[in-house]
Amino acid sequence: MAREERVRFRYGICLNDGCSKCKSKEVQEIPARKDFVCAECGKPLRECPPPKKGPNMKVIGGAIAAVVVLGGGAAALFMGGGDEQLAGEVKAPVEVVDTQKVDTPAVAAPVETAPVAEPKKEEPKQAEPAQPKQPVAKNPSWGKYDGARDANGLPHGNGVLRITRSTTINGETAQPGERIEGVFRNGYVNMGTWYKNDGNAVVVKGIKVV
Repeated sequence: MAREERVRFRYGICLNDGCSKCKSKEVQEIPARKDFVCAECGKPLRECPPPKKGPNMKVIGGAIAAVVVLGGGAAALFMGGGDEQLAGEVKAPVEVVDTQKVDTPAVAAPVETAPVAEPKKEEPKQAEPAQPKQPVAKNPSWGKYDGARDANGLPHGNGVLRITRSTTINGETAQPGERIEGVFRNGYVNMGTWYKNDGNAVVVKGIKVV
């Protein structure tokens, strides 16, 4: 009979702390063709040998019943599982008996690793655009020029030369307040008009002003 039970059934203990069968350390009998899981919580069972049958143990409806003698001579009946209930009444108070201790394997807590900061990438510095060199404005010692200039700062292009000090132009004396308007080339009057204080206007050209 014992050999037939070992083939037909498997025995296990529930390791789920939230399950009452785990807390009571109950050895569950599972038919060999069924899933080896707890009948209450459905979690996988830890396989163990079947309970030993002694003079105070009895198989009832495929379950193991054990009579335990408690303090004071009281007897308590414990069921290991099965479909039938034991008829009768236990008069003595029942205490909780730890029939078998099962060590629950400790689960190591996951180790949190600090995120590794990526090295900060420095943006390449862009060279500042070279500022164009401003030419040094050059004016005649006897006047002031307003207008376009060349790369050397000499009068070059359309402009006006205002006379601020008496000077000689083409053998004539130019007075302060008079002016020459026209086109200048590299510090020369290429073609212009000399406006005098007396109201006369004289055409001049090829006169070096700077």
